[in-house]
Amino acid sequence: MRATIEIAGLSLFAHHGVTEAEQRMGQRFALDLALELDATEAARTDKLSETVDYAVVTAVAQAAFLERRFNLIEAAAAHVAAAVLAHFPTVALVRVKVKKPSAPVPAVIDYVAAIVERRRNG
Repeated sequence: MRATIEIAGLSLFAHHGVTEAEQRMGQRFALDLALELDATEAARTDKLSETVDYAVVTAVAQAAFLERRFNLIEAAAAHVAAAVLAHFPTVALVRVKVKKPSAPVPAVIDYVAAIVERRRNG
């Protein structure tokens, strides 16, 4: 049984961005993650050991996002996706959306975002 686990709105403060002001002052980002995995045993046994622990997923994503400074949110999203796949061998696919609410654009926007999808073995 294929299942998707979503974690939405992980709010983090970081110094990612291209401009000097973004790098110096930093800003808030929001991450949404979707992990696809086989949940057959988790559904049958109702045991955490048969799935992924949301708290650990959140910690891995946060550590990867804050590990270094990125110019582009695309690069940050790709780094988080790679870290999740590396840490959770049962995850077949991970989708990471990095939202940047304070993007330096000359317009009123809710946010800009980059979405990266990585599939195991591909």
